[in-house]
Amino acid sequence: MSAKKVFDTKVLDDENSDSGFLSGPISEQLSEDFDSREHTEPTEPTNKSDKNTISENTDLDSGLDLCLSECLSNVNLGDTPTAQAPIIVIEPERTQDIPPLAILFQQDDDGDTQLHIAAVHGCEKSVGTLIRVCPETAWLDVPNNYGHTPLHLAVLSGHAVVTRMLVRAGASLGIRDRTGGTPLHIAVERNNLECLQALLARVPEHPPRKLATVLDQKNYRGQACVHVAAISGHLETLQMLLYYGADINVTENLAGRTALHMAAQRGDVRLVKHLLERCRGVTRDALDYAGRTPRKLAKRSGAARMLANLLGDDDDDSDTDDDIYDSDGEVESLFEKLRLTQNPINVA
Repeated sequence: MSAKKVFDTKVLDDENSDSGFLSGPISEQLSEDFDSREHTEPTEPTNKSDKNTISENTDLDSGLDLCLSECLSNVNLGDTPTAQAPIIVIEPERTQDIPPLAILFQQDDDGDTQLHIAAVHGCEKSVGTLIRVCPETAWLDVPNNYGHTPLHLAVLSGHAVVTRMLVRAGASLGIRDRTGGTPLHIAVERNNLECLQALLARVPEHPPRKLATVLDQKNYRGQACVHVAAISGHLETLQMLLYYGADINVTENLAGRTALHMAAQRGDVRLVKHLLERCRGVTRDALDYAGRTPRKLAKRSGAARMLANLLGDDDDDSDTDDDIYDSDGEVESLFEKLRLTQNPINVA
């Protein structure tokens, strides 16, 4: 049988395999062409079976792999492949590392979240939606770069409804801002009775809270809420603080004064009269760090005579060096210097 007939039995002359390579005759022609380059006289295969095999000693520089050519020359197109095709696993696209809820509570350059922005503008619907989707209560108390939580901003803006919504959702009342003020300090300083009521009113969904600790919490000036109310002369605000359990005899940390000391020093007859006549347990003869009673401080005020009648007799009526020396002014000026350094000191 001739060589041409052998190839005709496997592959037709005008057909190509669909594997991308020409099978049969081309492999034989390539081996004969490369053999002719190395030897002056072409050599023919000794038997018919060698026509389908390429010599192992043949070196090719055409880029074709001899082992691959040998394997392809022995492939019968009619046979079914026995080797299993490689399995290609396509990994699904990775989801974003940040969940959608976390995006809503991401902080911007000022440290504000969407809840901060909604609270300061009084957007009740937006605040309600953010509270419903909030996965953890701690996310309600995220402070911005000024130490303000959404509850701080709601009180600063005077939005009592938003303030109440945040309190019912579990926002903390005792977180301090950069000046040491809590939301209660801000409400007292601004004399906002509605926001103060929204902060202190009992939440039916929560167990009863002990408000004495947060009411007597002090800012970086060492002042509790009753001191802030007494300094500003906010009588109604002071009444509300006492109703919810604030300590009227608590001393501030800079000079050791009580609310009665501060009211007497300001010459606030109305506030002093209310403290002495309406508030139980007020210490009339409390001493500050300089050993001064409220009556001694009242001597410098414009209503000294009226206050003296309200406060009663003092055992020591003489003006001493302690009375002449005004330590409060120096203490306040020292605090202002410390505050300007923007490194607040916790004196509470």
